[in-house]
Amino acid sequence: MKKANKRMKCIKSYVTAEEHETLKQRAEQTGFSVSEYVRRMATDKAVKSTVDKGIFISALKVNADLGRLGGLFKYYISRGFKNVSPGEVRILLREIETRQRDLSPVISKIRQSL
Repeated sequence: MKKANKRMKCIKSYVTAEEHETLKQRAEQTGFSVSEYVRRMATDKAVKSTVDKGIFISALKVNADLGRLGGLFKYYISRGFKNVSPGEVRILLREIETRQRDLSPVISKIRQSL
């Protein structure tokens, strides 16, 4: 037996195409319909994004890589670059730049989900 829906009132709101698209994207991120998402936002009920965990884990991995590379670079500097070829330093700097580029889309996704 199906429970009767207690929701009897309708609230109408007009939004721009861009606002509608934003609401739709944010609703998708939470796994709710647009209606449920808007209802939860309007009534201060919890709304958690399902993409937050994946984005957070990705950011942690890239951050760990940057920490490792930074530690290696610090080691090279502390040794006065003795026994370290300029080529090795260039490779390390390129790796750091690559990880920074990897982090950029992750930061964008986090920004979009906020």
